[in-house]
Amino acid sequence: MLAPGGTTKRALLFWGGLLALVVMAFIATVVILNATVYSASGFVRGYLGALDRGDTNSALHLAGIQPGAEDDLLAVPEEGRVRDFHTTRDVVSGGVHRVAAEFRLGRDKGGQDGKDSNDGQDGQSEIRRATFAVERDGTIGGLFSGWKFTTAPTASVEVTPLHDPRFEANGVDIRAASADLATRYTVLAPAVFELTHDSTYLTAKTTTVVAASPGTVARATVSVVPKASFLSKVKVDVTKYLKTTCLPQRVLLPAGCPFGEEVDDRLTSDPRWSMTTYPPVALRATATPGVWLVTRATGRAHLEVDTQSLYDGSDVPISRDVPFQVEYLVTIGSDNGLTITPR
Repeated sequence: MLAPGGTTKRALLFWGGLLALVVMAFIATVVILNATVYSASGFVRGYLGALDRGDTNSALHLAGIQPGAEDDLLAVPEEGRVRDFHTTRDVVSGGVHRVAAEFRLGRDKGGQDGKDSNDGQDGQSEIRRATFAVERDGTIGGLFSGWKFTTAPTASVEVTPLHDPRFEANGVDIRAASADLATRYTVLAPAVFELTHDSTYLTAKTTTVVAASPGTVARATVSVVPKASFLSKVKVDVTKYLKTTCLPQRVLLPAGCPFGEEVDDRLTSDPRWSMTTYPPVALRATATPGVWLVTRATGRAHLEVDTQSLYDGSDVPISRDVPFQVEYLVTIGSDNGLTITPR
């Protein structure tokens, strides 16, 4: 039979040993977490992970950036476009950790290849590399290392939207300062944006712009062109105007119309107009955003009218084609209505 004192001593030893193991396990866990999750490399991986998840708020918080009113692309998510990321080395100098990372940019499938105009690398599926400068920033809960970027992990993207200031970046509507001029945007690096345009009457092929490393500048052009429906709508409107406004006028020179004919003899019947050939319609951009030009084109109207010669009084019926030219300016309104005016 064990003495009460021996039992108590053994219990104390057991619980004391167990407590020591717990403390050592806790210390080991803190050390491991500080070497991985809460390390400089772990901080960079967390930032890249936030970008890939499309968690822009977390990425901006980790980057220490408060976007302003003009930082349109800073808030555009890159969800699923920063893939296979990992850190490769951590070089410390003067308290600053320079963490190198590798990753792939762009979605797994689809899209067009982009180009980072600074590093000269084409395509989205290739391995990209970037270096991030971070430093200690206190502790978290008094146990884990806190970190911050020494240099903000930002790059610049210059976008030139041709013929219309509106474009989309990763599905988010953006409006540049002006059409046909480059607008520079600050972005979180690495950055990959699929740029396009899709409105009622205009479209653009998707182009991908990549700024893989902090401090780089990438450039892209969004070439906005008329949709087939835009051309068809203008053609219908021009044809309708000629047919319903011009042809019914029983005069030699229809008011507000591109065709007409002068006759020296006396008219003995009302002129009758018909259309032999409607002018073809082609659209070209102008220097004014939202205004398109219907390029000069030729049509042929047909005139029939009875006249009496002023010379000998004979009846002279006229039946002839009258060539004419049209050129219009087409303005796309804020409500997507079209205003067509002769030029």
